[in-house]
Amino acid sequence: MVKPSNGASLTTPWAGEATKAAAAGFTDNQGVSFKASTEPGPGLVAVKRMYRSLPQDYIFTRSTTELVSAAKLFGYRDQGTTFYVSKVKADCLQPVERFRKGTRHRLAAGAADRSALLAAGWKYENVAFYAAPAGTTSAPPPTTPAPPPPTPAKPPVTSPVSNGAFSFAVVPDTQNEVLVSGDPRLTNRNQWLVKQKNLAFVAQTGDLVNWDTPDHRQMAAAKRSMDVLEDAGVPYTVSVGNHDTMATGVGGSARDPKNTYRLQRDTTTLNSYFKASDFGSVAGAYESGKVDNVFTTHTAGGLKWMVLSLEFCPRPGVVAWAKKVVAAHPDHNVLISTHSYQNGGGGIDGSNQGYGDTSGQQLFDQLVSQYPNIKMVFSGHVGLAQRARVDTGRNGNKIYSFLTTMHDPVTNPVRMFDVDPANGTVKTRIYAPLTGTTWGTYSQTLTGVQFVR
Repeated sequence: MVKPSNGASLTTPWAGEATKAAAAGFTDNQGVSFKASTEPGPGLVAVKRMYRSLPQDYIFTRSTTELVSAAKLFGYRDQGTTFYVSKVKADCLQPVERFRKGTRHRLAAGAADRSALLAAGWKYENVAFYAAPAGTTSAPPPTTPAPPPPTPAKPPVTSPVSNGAFSFAVVPDTQNEVLVSGDPRLTNRNQWLVKQKNLAFVAQTGDLVNWDTPDHRQMAAAKRSMDVLEDAGVPYTVSVGNHDTMATGVGGSARDPKNTYRLQRDTTTLNSYFKASDFGSVAGAYESGKVDNVFTTHTAGGLKWMVLSLEFCPRPGVVAWAKKVVAAHPDHNVLISTHSYQNGGGGIDGSNQGYGDTSGQQLFDQLVSQYPNIKMVFSGHVGLAQRARVDTGRNGNKIYSFLTTMHDPVTNPVRMFDVDPANGTVKTRIYAPLTGTTWGTYSQTLTGVQFVR
């Protein structure tokens, strides 16, 4: 139901509320948008309704993070659970998308609704949830819920790509993409990624945000954007950068120079917004309940893969844990994602940046070079980007390292990898989906890559 006088809209499953809304000016009754359940059930998630009187606006969300931030930052009031839907795609369901125009929000179910809102100047936000189309005769059937993050002792969750060539993505520092409200770059990149065929996983190499503020605005924006991947069922990880911790203050400088080392390990805000279950495919963590150091497992191209995500200049205990994880998975091709590893010139960095622990060189000596199944290392933090650096491990294996930082002020670069295990090739390129920009200098094809089979 839409209020013609101000463009406000209301979606409700209750006929009594619809009658009251009509009396209050919501006279444009647009009919049934989608079918949902008014009762909880297996595979269904609750959608809460938030309301703010000025301007008259309703927000529908299944995100606890957004629920808290909308109330705290913008004065929305939680009106409770409205209905239950699916958070994952299914053939019998359609996406219900959320749009925004100024300070008002609206749901769109179906291509016609979407086209009408876009034509009227509404901006796309995200897929809010999945529900049965209006023409169906029943509420959406229960779907299998996303599994909770398994412990190392449990069988690993695998990504859906299993055979043939596949791709994965490495997202560089995105800290400048969350500074201004409404910046589309981080969301746009993730929307583009979920449309790529045979995309197995995504690794973000740190500095997801620039600095934390009392209202956690940047982290909330980053979480909303990364939810695009989660909603589409694309596994991802975020490696902790120095800007994602309390070590970095307003403007990107040191928050408290005398306590930088201690503050570097304070990731309270990051862990209040992100959980291992958000990432998908998490098979273990260094610290229970924290995403600072985790590993995910996947099956793609007929091979087993592991993405080992390590904190900025990791603590000795983290390195020891990582060694045990890699040694326990000799049949996995291991990819390490960490914020600081190479220097701006492409060499392995011998510094711990003055406020970390293990330097890139120490990480190479103690971990990267020691195991034949470690295949690639991804990092950011400094410089712009480099073509692949190739090192030889103690077992004679080749290790390919990629520095991608960019800090582009206009668009949204992502480094894509196309892997063909059968032919032993890896193609990589840096591309920005917002503007269609390609950095040809960093495009290359690696041949003769030896994978663990």
